[in-house]
Amino acid sequence: MPGPPTIFVARQPIFDRRAAVHGYELLFRGSAENRFTGGDVESASAINIEQSTAAFGLDALVGERLAFVNLSRGALLQEFYRMLPSERTVIELLESVHGDAEVLEACRELKRRGYRLALDDFTDAPHSQPLLAYADIVKVDLRQTPEALTPGFTSRLRGKRLSLVAEKVETPQEHRRAMAAGYDLFQGYYFCQPEMIETRDLAPSQLSQMRFLAEVSRSEVSFEQLEELFRRDVAMTLRLLRYLNSAAFGWRHEIRSVGHALMLMGVRPLRKWAMMMGFLRLAGDKPHELAITALTRARFAEQLGPPAGLEHHDSELFLTGILSTAEAMLGRSLRDVLTALAVPDMVRTALLDGGSRLGAVLRIVMAYERGDWPTVESVRTECAVDERALTDAYVSSLQWAETSAAA
Repeated sequence: MPGPPTIFVARQPIFDRRAAVHGYELLFRGSAENRFTGGDVESASAINIEQSTAAFGLDALVGERLAFVNLSRGALLQEFYRMLPSERTVIELLESVHGDAEVLEACRELKRRGYRLALDDFTDAPHSQPLLAYADIVKVDLRQTPEALTPGFTSRLRGKRLSLVAEKVETPQEHRRAMAAGYDLFQGYYFCQPEMIETRDLAPSQLSQMRFLAEVSRSEVSFEQLEELFRRDVAMTLRLLRYLNSAAFGWRHEIRSVGHALMLMGVRPLRKWAMMMGFLRLAGDKPHELAITALTRARFAEQLGPPAGLEHHDSELFLTGILSTAEAMLGRSLRDVLTALAVPDMVRTALLDGGSRLGAVLRIVMAYERGDWPTVESVRTECAVDERALTDAYVSSLQWAETSAAA
């Protein structure tokens, strides 16, 4: 029987002017090949954070030094960096992130939470200039920026009280010139190539990840339900305990139980973790869109429950909405997914056959989503749902889903 799959990360040291290691940049690696082989940078950014904290453990990767972690635009806006300890992390914004109003507001929030911000592969491009107001560190690629080693270039940046990192330093001559130009930190093949680190990863099951996301997305999270879920999935429990027991989390007291561990972590970090571990692996190249769809359907169905005569079935309504996206997320038939899940019979019937009032509510939700207004009107009348209430519920559900996905 094959063992757990091997996962990879690379780290490259960043040296100070005395040639001491200042920190390590953590680099996503999807295979044993020591380079980024392309793909979705949003997924790479989020998976790198999740694996660094929960699969490898930040202590094992950087020890007591700083971790420099790349962040895409989406990962910044969804605050995935909050899985990382602010006092030990430098967030590197990728060069593809432009300083628009939404990004600048996210940078203000990142700084308010105590994180240091670095701009990766910085140039004098206009879209990068607004980000300088929030940056602590600027990283300059010597290969891409011909003027990088001129005193005029570095003096303009040092005038803004920024620490400067010379990247892609590949020769002794480049190192000496970067020192003379006033750079504070240095990184590149002259010192060493990125070091590959690997570990065996006992991955949580896809169904556990889906149930995890469903539970933490609810407005009232049940820690009893979460504890039962973690008890049934050894991999999720191991990742949780590894994270809480690391110096990154900063907790050094005895953890009495899985439930105690979940309470220590708290709802908001758990929701972030669920988003990263769940949708960013299950949904492939469209995690955010699927997340929004699932959460909107779940909340919409929950709000339609009382007028449809299901005021005491909010849990079943919410779960039905979440599971309605199972085929798209898991690439398996809905019937196969439900066979492996202990869901209430009314949920199973609603999803597979559309029967019962719960099934009728789901039909309204799905029809409204695709703009099938004749079906909406027909089923709405059958369920005695007011038309105005329907519109208000959909709008508020969509707003709630967007907020929850970014919370």
